[in-house]
Formats: sequence, C-alpha cells, structure tokens
Amino acid sequence: MSSQTDQTQIIRQAATIKEIALMAGVGPATVDRVLNNRSHVRESTRQRVLQAKAALESGNLSKSRQPPWRLKAILPSFAGPSTEYLAQTLQAFGTQGNATIECEFVKKLDPALLARKLVACTGQRIDAVLFQALEHPRVAAAVEILDDHKIPTLALLSGLSTPKTIGTVGIDNRAAGRTAGYLMGRLTRQKGTVAVVTGGKLYRGHEDREVGFRSAVRDDFRHIEGVITLVGHDEKNGTYQLIKQALDTHSELVGIYNVGAANSSIAEALHDLGVENEIVFIGHHLTQSTKHHLLDGTMDIVLHMNIRNIAEQAVNTVIAHLEDKSIQTKPTHIEVVTRENLVGVQLNDGRECN
Repeated sequence: MSSQTDQTQIIRQAATIKEIALMAGVGPATVDRVLNNRSHVRESTRQRVLQAKAALESGNLSKSRQPPWRLKAILPSFAGPSTEYLAQTLQAFGTQGNATIECEFVKKLDPALLARKLVACTGQRIDAVLFQALEHPRVAAAVEILDDHKIPTLALLSGLSTPKTIGTVGIDNRAAGRTAGYLMGRLTRQKGTVAVVTGGKLYRGHEDREVGFRSAVRDDFRHIEGVITLVGHDEKNGTYQLIKQALDTHSELVGIYNVGAANSSIAEALHDLGVENEIVFIGHHLTQSTKHHLLDGTMDIVLHMNIRNIAEQAVNTVIAHLEDKSIQTKPTHIEVVTRENLVGVQLNDGRECN
C-alpha cells in the first residue's frame, strides 16, 4: 500500500512538457529540445526551462501568480567561484519565490557591454533585472532606460550612484574596508608602507573598501607611514606582476589588502619572492583557494560574506518590489575568518569548512 502511495506521489511531482512550457514562457518543442539535450537552444532559454521544471517538481512553487516572475541576472564572466555560486543560488531562491531567473555572464569591467546587455532586456519580456554594477555613465543611463520601461533593477555586491535602482544588496563595503584597516594596523607593528590592491574605479564597492581602509589606518595607526594603490583589474597575471614589482620597488612594504579578486596571484607572488611570512595579507571571499592560503599562513585574514544570504535577500527584495510589498534591505554580515575559526564557515561555493 505504501509503495503505491509513494509511486502516486512521484507521478504527481513530475512536470509535463505543457506545464513547463507555460511556466518558462516558451513553446513545447523548445522544452522537448532542452529535456532531450538537443542543440539549437540558447543557454538563457535552457536555464529558464530547467529552472521551471525544478520549480514545478520541487513543491516550493508559490501559487500566488501564474506564470512566475521572469528575472534576469547579469554577472561578470570568469570572475571566480563566488560569482558562479551566486548565479546558482539566485536561481535556487527563484524557484522558491515564484520566479525564473536567467543568468547571463558578460565580460567583466566592460561598462559599454554591460550597458548594452541591460538595455536589451527591454525587448525580452523581463520583469526585473539584478546585476553587478559598474560605476559608469553608460551603465547609469541604461538603468534609467529600464526604469522608463517599468523594469526595476537591483545592484548586487557593488552599488551605483543613481536613484533609479531599487537599491544594493551586499555588505557595507566601507565598513569592510575600515575593518581591514583596523586589523592591518593591529597585525603590523613595525613602521612601513601598506598596499591596497583594487580592480579599478569601475566597482564602487572596491572604492568604498579602499576609502574605509585608508581612513581607519590614518585615524589610528601612525606606524603605517603610507598607503599605495595598485590597480590589478582583478586579472591573475597582471596582479601577479604588479605585486612582484611593488615588492621590488617598496622594500618597506609590510602589508597588502586586496579589495577584490586574484588573491591566489598575490599569494603566488609572495611565495615566489619568499616573503609570505613577512607581509600581512588580508583579502575577501572564503573559497577553496583562500582557505588553503589561510592554512599555509600566506593569508592572515579573509573578510567573508555569505553569498547564499545575499542571493536570498536579492531575490526576496526584487519579488517584494514587483508585488508592491514593503521590504527593507540591510547589509549582509561581514565575517572575519582566520585559520583558527574555519570550521563551520560556508565557502562561497556552497560547501562547508570541516
């Protein structure tokens, strides 16, 4: 009897092609091509079909609105495991909130391309857009065009100085920078110079972290005699060479604060020059790589944000806005991670440290 009941439940959970097509906003033939892994289907459409199928079969789908909200997330390509995990978790929370989310990856640090991708959403029946913002006039103008078309936008991780977005979901980047500055001052006791490695002026979050770092160092730690800025554009090879040149030029360098990506390139340069135990190294995002650098002593501190929490808040914020509900965003908690408190912290690929 119980086996018959179980079989009935399984049958009820299986979504039909017609149901998937209705939810995904595509034709049954497209659903058939996706489910049978055939060619000639755009990646964004494939994502939408598979997410619609998962939503129907998971039992988490809200019945408040049919078809579900159609959202798009635009994220930088080749930006590391944290960004890849952000895309996965955005889609996972979409299925719980009556939404399908297409994730599109664009060349990082290219404001003209990002702006074009944003404007293109006006002709795609998109209800709202989530994106990692670049501080540039073209991007701000694109957001205003979407606003004119009644398509709300939400900035992820890094904000944009325009009132036309719903807001920004992420950490308080200035507070993160001040935290890094405080820790740098406490960990470095000898006189010397420290370096801030940044991806450049296009990420407002990077700029806020640098401002916070500089202000904390300036206010409380007079033994740090100067702060230099190194622009690595979040590129592996470029950042590696930049660090090697800085260490050759500045023999008085006692610390490095990396506000963005390419932590492994910095660690590699420190290893190659044999100074990994002499330079205080603070960075962001706990991944398998930064966990390794903490354990071997190359990195001293990782300032970590829980990507899953950010994805959940982002999806909830956008859906609440679309449904005319009041919701207030708040900065995600910053975790200060060392090699001594790794156990139980969730990496930015979904796995938990043990």
